[in-house]
Amino acid sequence: MTVFRLLVWRHVIGDLPRTALTVGGVALGVAVYVAVATANVEILRSFEQAVLGVAGRTTLQISSEYHIPGGFDETIIEALSHVDGVSVAAPVLDITATIIVGGENVPTVLPILGVDLLAESSVRDYRVVDEDSKDPDWERYLDPDAIFLGRRLAQRHGLSVGATLDVSAEGLVRRVIVRGILEGEGPARSTLEELAVMDIAAAQVMFDRLGRLDRIDVVTAPARSVDDMSRAVQALLPPGLAVKRPGQRNMQIERMTRAFRLNVGLLSVMALLVGLFLVYNTVSFAVLRRRREIGILRSLGLSSGDIARLFMAEVALLGVVGAVVGIGFGVALSNGVLRTLAATVSNLYDVVPEPSRLMWVLPSVLLQGLVIGVGVAVVGSLGPIREAVSVEPTRALAPRGYDIAGDVHIAHALTGATVLFILAGLAALPDSVQGVPVFGYLSLFLIMLGFAWVSPVVIRMVGPCLRAVLPLRAGCLARLAADELDRAPARNAVAVSALTVGLALMIGVSVMIHSFRQTVDLWLEQTVKADLIVAPPTWLQKGPDETLPESVYQRLQTVAGVVAADSYRVVRMEFRDLPIEVVARDLMLHAKHSRYLFMEGESSAILAEAVRGDQIIVSETFARQFKLWRGDRLTLPGPHGPVGFPIAGVFYDYSTDGGKVVLDRSLYARIWGDRNATVVPLYLASGAELETVRRAVLDRLSGESVMIVTNGELKREVLRIFDQTFAITYALEIIAVIVALLGIANSLLAGILERQRELAVLRAIGGTPAQIGRLILWESGLLGLAGTVLGVAAGLVVSILLIEVINKQSFGWTIVFHHEPWLWVEAAGLALLTTLLAGYGPARRAARLPVAEGLQYE
Repeated sequence: MTVFRLLVWRHVIGDLPRTALTVGGVALGVAVYVAVATANVEILRSFEQAVLGVAGRTTLQISSEYHIPGGFDETIIEALSHVDGVSVAAPVLDITATIIVGGENVPTVLPILGVDLLAESSVRDYRVVDEDSKDPDWERYLDPDAIFLGRRLAQRHGLSVGATLDVSAEGLVRRVIVRGILEGEGPARSTLEELAVMDIAAAQVMFDRLGRLDRIDVVTAPARSVDDMSRAVQALLPPGLAVKRPGQRNMQIERMTRAFRLNVGLLSVMALLVGLFLVYNTVSFAVLRRRREIGILRSLGLSSGDIARLFMAEVALLGVVGAVVGIGFGVALSNGVLRTLAATVSNLYDVVPEPSRLMWVLPSVLLQGLVIGVGVAVVGSLGPIREAVSVEPTRALAPRGYDIAGDVHIAHALTGATVLFILAGLAALPDSVQGVPVFGYLSLFLIMLGFAWVSPVVIRMVGPCLRAVLPLRAGCLARLAADELDRAPARNAVAVSALTVGLALMIGVSVMIHSFRQTVDLWLEQTVKADLIVAPPTWLQKGPDETLPESVYQRLQTVAGVVAADSYRVVRMEFRDLPIEVVARDLMLHAKHSRYLFMEGESSAILAEAVRGDQIIVSETFARQFKLWRGDRLTLPGPHGPVGFPIAGVFYDYSTDGGKVVLDRSLYARIWGDRNATVVPLYLASGAELETVRRAVLDRLSGESVMIVTNGELKREVLRIFDQTFAITYALEIIAVIVALLGIANSLLAGILERQRELAVLRAIGGTPAQIGRLILWESGLLGLAGTVLGVAAGLVVSILLIEVINKQSFGWTIVFHHEPWLWVEAAGLALLTTLLAGYGPARRAARLPVAEGLQYE
């Protein structure tokens, strides 16, 4: 402990600025990881709570394999109730309504659950109370217009018992009376208190669903195997119905969102990689600065293993402090990350409830943050510690001047970088592993490592390039700065590598996002041609589906100024246990007024072939995910059993990464018997005035609950969601660059402390404090220049890898590379400016060094 206090603790406390920089670098990396990991866990937990909270004690759920309004025949429940082992078979209606205030729809989703109120205590954990009496009034509860609101839902809308409420659902407007308040119990209390509940008989009458159900919740006997019961129940079901566990929905959501969450997590790993470079730089300097002390201790009998353990203890201390600070910062950040990620996942996947705030943090995430912080510190220190224990005591004690921190052989560096780049190219070739681009991530890591490997060579080139550019008698400080960098290329290479990784990440992701946005913009321009879109009020909210009845579509066809109306129907089905979208529309009408962008073939010809041959077309994401291409056959669940379709073509689509199947409206109606529409796109006659037609549509649909969106409004909303989706990536990029700048400042501080005598000599021969400060700023600028050159080059490679490999394997989207010069100029300018700012503090410190103290050993 005495040796630790003298050799380690004294330096940690005595050099607080550099200690703080190192701890800060580790802490930022850990904070990003903890925030992202916590948000990911909370999102999945929130959805699990929503699913299982509504399911209650349900062990099996029976529902249609395709989500078509109208549900299925309720007579099946009689046979189910007699199955041995079935304790309860509870009928359920899932109704998505919107609240109407003052005769106008408020785009607020009101989920209504139609259940058997008298049997609910066997299924779900909630109770219905009156605000005043707290005792149930069963006569009023069974009124046909009675509805019961969850406490949170009622408080949010200012509703109490006795209040009347106008709701719109499935094309019908109904008035209901709040007869009670739901109070949830157990861990799913918050979910249950966001529901509205009606007696199922009343709901069937009110919403014209007599004899129909959306779901049956089955509670099985505890002594019976759930898998055995599932097989027994499935054997009773007619085609088109399936039995599943409630938890299976959770697994689907986790699989759907896995690629998105992995890519966000990758950015946090990059911040940790930059932090690793920072630790390497810190420990390298510590070893160099204490070489004489190490030699003395070795001479006094301390073994090389003891020296390694002392440095490892210092590194572990820095790692623990950095991890603890990072965990605290990460938990503080997690609420903001949670809201951003939840909104993004909800927009992308249309399934995840948005938690308002973080409810709890898994101890395992905190433990992971601690292990990662210490691990990054330990791994980053292994090289310098190895150097410390390999030096002979006689060499360490020998008088020596300025120490070159590891010479660099240009040929070796270039050879190593070439090998890494070749390996990165080979790693980019294999396909994903279960939908995860494992080899793509490996390729990205090797690319970063390759550019880090070549950074000493770039530093060595700074001096000759400056001498070639500057006149012989000019640029004295710049020449001194370049020579200084050249004397310690290995140490400075670590700081440059940190900046390279941060800048490459910023440029690569920015170029990918810009290219993606331009691709989506072009796709919208070429494929979304309808002038107006008539839709349910909650359509753009990505809530549960509402539909428009066929009568709305028929009335819209005769509106003045409308040359064509397309009944566009979206139904969610499951294919190979994953949710997909099945779209039905008039393909010939679409071929006439718009187009699909196909990977092969011409749009009109493929659509005509699909209509003639009862074929379908599929999105690129669907084809890549399920390995089904043009000419293959696809089987979907139908009301009378599976239905097979040939695939006529594969088209580009950026509206969902779950996959989309499109077929003609007449074929869909013939098989599934559903003629409703999700939205109705309208194509206007040439010269028709947009607002005039919009008003005519509203007049024609007077009394219907609809919203009308223009083509421009739809495109702006799509791009708004796009920008929101990538908002978190920008924040994570900034953190990675901040960590890189800490590395620059750390490296400069190391050089100042190491060169106190040299700087004092410069002052003694006439150098002013301002000149010393400018010298350090030149060094900072040249380090920034080297890092910027490498970062821009690495950013180009990273952007290509993200677009062509990682994104395509994660989501299945083809992105067209769009080169935008301002992105590169902006990133390079920002890197140079911030590196100069990072050098400002060290420059002031160097200018204030006392001359006498620096020369006391001369």
